[in-house]
Amino acid sequence: MRPYKVVCHMATSLDGKVNGKNFDTPTTLFFGEEYESIHQKYHYKAWICGRVTFEEQVTYGKQVDLSKYPDTDIPREDFIADTEADAYAIAIDPSGKLGWEQGTIGDDYEDRRGEHIITVLSEEVSNRYLAHLRTIGVSYIFAGKSKQLDLKLALDKINRHFSITEFLLEGGGYINGSFLSAGLVDELSLILIPLVEGTQQSVPLFAYGDNPFQPGVEFILEKVEPLANSGLWLRYRLKQ
Repeated sequence: MRPYKVVCHMATSLDGKVNGKNFDTPTTLFFGEEYESIHQKYHYKAWICGRVTFEEQVTYGKQVDLSKYPDTDIPREDFIADTEADAYAIAIDPSGKLGWEQGTIGDDYEDRRGEHIITVLSEEVSNRYLAHLRTIGVSYIFAGKSKQLDLKLALDKINRHFSITEFLLEGGGYINGSFLSAGLVDELSLILIPLVEGTQQSVPLFAYGDNPFQPGVEFILEKVEPLANSGLWLRYRLKQ
């Protein structure tokens, strides 16, 4: 049995989408606040998102000037900058593209400001990017030689290095699908927003891309809680 638990905490439209053109309305903004409130209720020390989500909501597409760092070989060994933080933001970023400027979440994300950043990388990442992360104090771990990461290895390492036993998975659909395919989702915390996104281009709660698809994953409903503005908070556990 794993020494940690993963709860996938997400908000979707009635047609199961996690983004789209209708996700910038007063209704969805209200449920965004509900989402953050429920996140805080879990009191978990760590949350996980993919590169795209962090780029959209935290680093805003910033690029790091790596030319000032020498291209000196850095061993592909985990780098642990802070094991005493109150909370951790974990980024799945195999190629090392996120433009971090400091070792913690900044003031732009007020609700999670000051949380220590851990980034999960592949061994293909550049020496210069590793030098940058070390300089600014971002922790990093390696979870594979290529972009196809071993997510269980990543969580095993984070559990061991940082003594984290509970994770909130709050990624986009592809990251969620990767964790589900790897058998790493134990529970589902789902806010149901009373609108229909209605576009095929929008990403669903669990998407698969290049990841192996594990069909027929079932959950058991544990609790239903009505929210204001006709929303619902649904809680499921994985059917064993």
